Amino acid sequence: MTLLIAIFYYMAAASIASALLAVTRRNPVHSMLWVLALFLHVAGIFLLLNAEFLAVVQVIVYAGAILIFYLFVVMLLDLPDEAARPRFGKHWPLAAAVGLAFAALAWPARFGAGLAPASTRVAAEGPRQGNLSEVGTALFGPFTLPFEMASLVLLAAIVGAVVLARRRAAGS
Repeated sequence: MTLLIAIFYYMAAASIASALLAVTRRNPVHSMLWVLALFLHVAGIFLLLNAEFLAVVQVIVYAGAILIFYLFVVMLLDLPDEAARPRFGKHWPLAAAVGLAFAALAWPARFGAGLAPASTRVAAEGPRQGNLSEVGTALFGPFTLPFEMASLVLLAAIVGAVVLARRRAAGS
């Protein structure tokens, strides 16, 4: 059991480090590689939680499709002046303070410091919740319209990136 806990802490620490490195790198391609490391470590956490479906979705959808989409847009926009400018604006101390405040508020939840009544806490032992057919029924049942709207938003983002790239190429 202690090996599982050690693996979890490694995955959690590597996820946090990857997220910080993704945000602080000047080169956008390097940031995307750190995001890939983040996605893979989150998939590892899902595996530790016996959520194999979520781990596979994390790898296929996020690491496979969304990350490649972001990388395509970053390379299509060709941001050579991005490395010359300062990485953070003047409001980064406020963002850091908000992040630390969130972490300070979330810390008591780790120890169960009375944030939820005992009757609402999930039992450690019990039947497994949900399965793949229920996920499919929910996704393509009542949530079909939001699912399709999300795909249209992604399509609009692709078209917008191509328009911006063409406009920038025509201007130079």
